[in-house]
Amino acid sequence: MIVDSKDKKKDKVAISGESSTSILKEVLQFKIVYWGPGESGKTTNYFRLREKFDGVKLNSGYSIETTDGRTLWQDSIRLSFYLNLKDIKFNIITQIVTATGQERFLSTREYVLDGADGVVFVADSDPEKMEQNKRSFRELISFTQDKNIPYVIQLNKRDIETAISLKDFKKELGLPQAEVYADNTLVVYPTVALEGDSVRLCFEDLMMQIIFNYFKE
Repeated sequence: MIVDSKDKKKDKVAISGESSTSILKEVLQFKIVYWGPGESGKTTNYFRLREKFDGVKLNSGYSIETTDGRTLWQDSIRLSFYLNLKDIKFNIITQIVTATGQERFLSTREYVLDGADGVVFVADSDPEKMEQNKRSFRELISFTQDKNIPYVIQLNKRDIETAISLKDFKKELGLPQAEVYADNTLVVYPTVALEGDSVRLCFEDLMMQIIFNYFKE
């Protein structure tokens, strides 16, 4: 669990807000991309994270929109956390970027992935959007398969009446039917981004994978 400076709780995981005994070793910078079909909730995730990590923002972010009001590029706030590892404190700065889901901007999506350390794939629970979900997921895999970039899958809009079941969604994307992987991360994160449900959990679990990969190397 990532704990920001406003949260007084401590968790067994070595990420926290403060440590009076640690020595600040170095700054680690990571980039997370939110990817998925158009209107699946990527920008909504961005705004919910801004709210949930309000105490640790480094900048306000910026966005570029098309003439029809759709997001072309969203460069989020940078978030600052601390990682305590054997009494050494690392300052972790994370840049969050959303990639446009519009088909005509496919080339810009590949550009956004450049330098990414992790990806949140945001899918739409509307059964009528499954083809867009699958196409976007295939694009993501094709861009990342040789780069060993970790990703988590978020199934957003779980509150709609016609929402596809988790079982059917996993089948459509060729995912395991199990609830969790061996590392205890969810195969699919059900979310309602408008309400902020599980948005932070999804982000934190991906951050842990990124940090693990960094120190493993």
